[in-house]
Amino acid sequence: MLDRREILNRAIHDCYVEMYAKSQPSADYDQLVEDVKSGKIGKDERVYNRHYLSQEEYKYIVDKYIDAYGIREKWRPYIDILMEDLGGGGHKNAWIVEYDEDGEEIGGYRGVEKVQPMEDEIKDIIAQYGEEDECGKMAKHISDKVMELISTYRDFYRFDNEESSFSATMALGASPTSNKETVINWWKENKGVDIEIEERNPKLFWYLDNGYTDEDLEYEFGENWKERLEKEWKEELENEDKSY
Repeated sequence: MLDRREILNRAIHDCYVEMYAKSQPSADYDQLVEDVKSGKIGKDERVYNRHYLSQEEYKYIVDKYIDAYGIREKWRPYIDILMEDLGGGGHKNAWIVEYDEDGEEIGGYRGVEKVQPMEDEIKDIIAQYGEEDECGKMAKHISDKVMELISTYRDFYRFDNEESSFSATMALGASPTSNKETVINWWKENKGVDIEIEERNPKLFWYLDNGYTDEDLEYEFGENWKERLEKEWKEELENEDKSY
């Protein structure tokens, strides 16, 4: 019987397979596992130091499997949306009535209506029983307490912690290293081979992953697409460095 644990283990395996297939130099993950089991590769050898994968490509692959296997956390984002709508107002389904020029109802259609913030809703209720100024203070007090409780429950419950668990497994496991020099040095010292590592543009990950050819990319981005995207990427990296 296929259970959730087996599905998550499959996600981890498939994620490793793709990481090593796209690492530099490329490798067959399943074969590496077999080589460790057979003793061809020592169990104390850090195989991941032989293969390079940039942090950007690593994150792209991990995120892809989080989405593909339905691991993405939903509880906190959904509660955040709820809190945002309660605090600032949201929308609801409604039947919008239409009238003719004489004010007669002639039909309607399904649409949405604005909902005022929870504090104002509470204030309107309390206003039926007291002075306006005091009602406003009371409404805010109640609204703040409700939001505080929702926030407490949001942080307490862990209905779907698979995303953090999966991400931690990949980060702390045997994923290819993001240290380019470590890989270059290993191949030089152990195999006498000088390898070259290409820095891949993250802006192209999705397109190349989905089979776009150079012709497709030229149609998508125009002439000199490779140089322009490379320039954009480098400028973004420079801006990130300056922000620290």
